[in-house]
Amino acid sequence: MTASALPPVQRLYERHAAAAERGAWSVDHDVRWRDVDVAAARRQPDVLAALRDAALIESFHPANLGALLPHVLDDVDACVALSLEMYEGFKHFHSLRRYLEIVGHEPAITDEEIVAARLRPADDMPLVERLVEFMLSEHLASYFFRRLGERAEDPVLAELLTLIAADEVRHAQSAFDLLAKRITADHTLIPRVLDAAASFRHFGERAVGDVPVAMPGDPLAIRSFARRIERLCGVRLVDHLKASL
Repeated sequence: MTASALPPVQRLYERHAAAAERGAWSVDHDVRWRDVDVAAARRQPDVLAALRDAALIESFHPANLGALLPHVLDDVDACVALSLEMYEGFKHFHSLRRYLEIVGHEPAITDEEIVAARLRPADDMPLVERLVEFMLSEHLASYFFRRLGERAEDPVLAELLTLIAADEVRHAQSAFDLLAKRITADHTLIPRVLDAAASFRHFGERAVGDVPVAMPGDPLAIRSFARRIERLCGVRLVDHLKASL
């Protein structure tokens, strides 16, 4: 077989873009806004409060991912992944805010509130550590939206949160792929990734303070969190923690 006859190797950004297209959904056309059960939604004020915080966290992507972009301008794959995630994060914010407005949840989210969170001083977290933070934040977000959707009495909200949860799974995988690419090129990054996972804090804390949780101590989310790190680093997180004592 000649070189020209060999099947092309799919670029990482092509895989990310193809996954985004397969999972694409429309805020305007794929959510049954006219069928929202306002009464059912209002029976769950704790769910609505969690959605409000989640919407603010999603609106924070221009600040969080924007801080990443200057450090990955030399990486075509990373720029595509972050661009896709920033757009889909906007969709999440847009749909959650619209839902809260339809059901009349108070206090309503204001543009001033969104801007104030984005303008808070940023930290100087290095690129690898910030990618770990983002990967694990998105990983936990997928479980948060999935669990909240399971609790939702309004079928429209349950459907919407299922769509968002699926996006978050892809976002976590995209960050995983970007970290794996860097580890393949430089295995000395593994201890930094493990340390970042051990000291993980959700990026949403910078937007809302206490990040909402749908199921405290969710065992599946915690176990899969640890497995994701083990797949990435080839080291169990618990073994790293023991060695660090």
